Amino acid sequence: MCNERMNRLCDLIDRKIDDGTFVPMMNVANSTMRQLGKFLVLFVYFISTFLAFTSFFIIIPYEQLYKPVWFLVTLGVMGLYFLFNIQYHYYKARTIPPVVNPGEEGDAFCEKCNYWKSDRAHHCSVCERCVLGMDHHCIWINQCVGSHNHRHFFLFVANLTLAAATIIIAGYQSFYDHLFLVRDYSQTTYCTTILQHAPLQDIICDYDGFARTSVVFCYLLSAILLIMVGGLTLWNVYLISIGCTYIDYLKLTGSKKKLSARKRLNKGFKSNWKNFLGLRRNRTFFRCVVLPMALPPVKYEDINSRQDVFDVV
Repeated sequence: MCNERMNRLCDLIDRKIDDGTFVPMMNVANSTMRQLGKFLVLFVYFISTFLAFTSFFIIIPYEQLYKPVWFLVTLGVMGLYFLFNIQYHYYKARTIPPVVNPGEEGDAFCEKCNYWKSDRAHHCSVCERCVLGMDHHCIWINQCVGSHNHRHFFLFVANLTLAAATIIIAGYQSFYDHLFLVRDYSQTTYCTTILQHAPLQDIICDYDGFARTSVVFCYLLSAILLIMVGGLTLWNVYLISIGCTYIDYLKLTGSKKKLSARKRLNKGFKSNWKNFLGLRRNRTFFRCVVLPMALPPVKYEDINSRQDVFDVV
């Protein structure tokens, strides 16, 4: 009985999809996602600025009570490095359009784009176009993650994960003091002691409770980012290691035939990472990954002439 009802429900949904009943609702949902994405981009910049301000002007100066100066300088240099990489790769991930419609006659046909698309192109209803090597539509960058901007997206989340982990490890004492010892005025906090290397201490402490709220919120937010963005980073590490995007993983999971097709995408751990990071034409890991670097844009007319279109990042 349950199976029959489920089959009838599925048949009803299929009929409604075919006759266009859900089209207006889907258009509204997609438009809402595009508008929400614009807000979330600004939100990402606000949060990253807040984390940087709290880390550089409150947490690091306060940690001089517990850590040597050379260690604080090292933290400052690391923080600047992570901040620059996060901002750079986030900007590139959200502004570099992924390659679209890289198909030719004889490939699969996309009725929505009215154009041919290759095997690894997928139509995004939010962006309203077919994207080569599409991983997913990311509302946080307000566009698809696909060929050519996927590398920047991964380096963005990887650097954000490392930055959050650094705050968690290095700022624990600041978090503990401001969360548990703030009511005990015999204990030191940011605003109850004179700090030699705290250029904005007087200004920050003019606002009652700002330092404590900022430290606690910064630490808890870093913990959330470490869990959520760290999990996303690890998931991307796995997908890159097997030569797949998330769409590939979903489409090629199940039957032995699909698993065999997924294995054909896997060129080996080393080759997969070299292709993804763009370590070709004498490019080195230091130049392409350690230092923020943008690879030349992928031209549509160059795609069909390549022996392996999966090599585009």
